[in-house]
Amino acid sequence: MDRLRQIGFLGLGTMGQGMVANLLAAGYDVCGYNRTPGRASALVAAGMLEARAPQDCVERADIAILCVADDSAVRAVALGPEGVVASLAAGSVLVDTGTTSLAMTTELADACSDRGVRFVDAPITGSKLGAQRGALTFMVGGAVPDVEQLHPLFQAMGRHVVHVGEAVGAGQSAKYCLNMTQSVVLQGVLEGYALAGRLGVRVEKLAEIFENSAGKTGVGSFKTPYLFNGDFTPHFRLALMHKDLHLALAEAHRAGIPLPAASATCHIYDQSVAEGLGDEDFLAVAKLVERWAGVQLRPCDPS
Repeated sequence: MDRLRQIGFLGLGTMGQGMVANLLAAGYDVCGYNRTPGRASALVAAGMLEARAPQDCVERADIAILCVADDSAVRAVALGPEGVVASLAAGSVLVDTGTTSLAMTTELADACSDRGVRFVDAPITGSKLGAQRGALTFMVGGAVPDVEQLHPLFQAMGRHVVHVGEAVGAGQSAKYCLNMTQSVVLQGVLEGYALAGRLGVRVEKLAEIFENSAGKTGVGSFKTPYLFNGDFTPHFRLALMHKDLHLALAEAHRAGIPLPAASATCHIYDQSVAEGLGDEDFLAVAKLVERWAGVQLRPCDPS
């Protein structure tokens, strides 16, 4: 792919900021748009053009990238007479890096097909730090030629590109499985710490055991230092993990697959959101675990 081709990037939130910064650093020309104003100043200083409307963002773009939160956000910026799809030229590519329902993904792909626009679903994982460091993983669904053409673009923002399949929604399906697994595993880690605390085992000792046994997990290793520091600054908002759990369970229901651990975890996220934790990192489910167990999931001064 010509590195000088124009990119329209829609969604300058927690992930989009880092992704655009890395595209600019790699020499791409980027025009960005965000529904909430005031997030583009640093990127504009780095060379991004800022658009006032979705259609302005992509009017000269060969590639449009969506990085928005949910179905309603996709519909707001991508569909309709003044949306991204209607504004892209035939032969261009729309890449959706957010996590949305399979119904929304199919609707978006169909709208693209009607306009002669190629569509690739490529949800991401790696959190805010991964976006900033260009270390994301892309789970990609799309035609082989399109994915191959986009590969340099993905590599400018990430380290791993996994082509899940050519079917529409293949990337989204993989993302549901990933986030469902991460949430369930983290819940297990937190409950392990809770039991340790009630049994008189210092949580930092259990963390050391986890790190040097089959109990070691990626999400546990990443989140434990933040937990021990009481830092719930969002790298991935709890509200988004809550949404993704519901997406995964909806597909499991359609497939007739019982997922008891995921279902139980989803109830905990339901309560976390109801208690106002949605804008914190998904690690904030630890606050409920602490309250229920009557222990603090952080190291204490042994004296």
